[in-house]
Amino acid sequence: MLIEKEIAAVFFHSPIFRLFFLFLFFSSCQSEESTKHDQYVAEGFTLFQTHCANCHQRDGKGLGNLYPALSVDYLNDKSKVICWIKNGLNQSVTVNGKTFNRPMPANPGLKELEIAEIMTYMYTTWGKETKIIPIDTVQKALEQCPSN
Repeated sequence: MLIEKEIAAVFFHSPIFRLFFLFLFFSSCQSEESTKHDQYVAEGFTLFQTHCANCHQRDGKGLGNLYPALSVDYLNDKSKVICWIKNGLNQSVTVNGKTFNRPMPANPGLKELEIAEIMTYMYTTWGKETKIIPIDTVQKALEQCPSN
């Protein structure tokens, strides 16, 4: 029993234990909002890879003259981007001086939460935003989408 107390005393007073404890303490202090943002970004990354990266590429730079880059100019209007993700786009767009005529396919199976996660990932990665895109923003935009 005395040996166990000595081992415990050495362990709890060691600098490594203190650093480990501090790491645990500070990493557990992440706000709920920050945690939610991280979750949205992680899920959004996966969804982006599945539904968007084939054309826009993993880095968002597009595919040559076939598919456009994710331009900051187009990301300015979140409502349009939400509508394009859900309903696709059947008109030409000019991005960085290049005109693209290929239609963007619709993703009618995506849920509002999934669109919010994709948007959060995109706007964190290319728009340098730090907040989530709320589901109610997606809902309102989808209600106002023009028909293609």
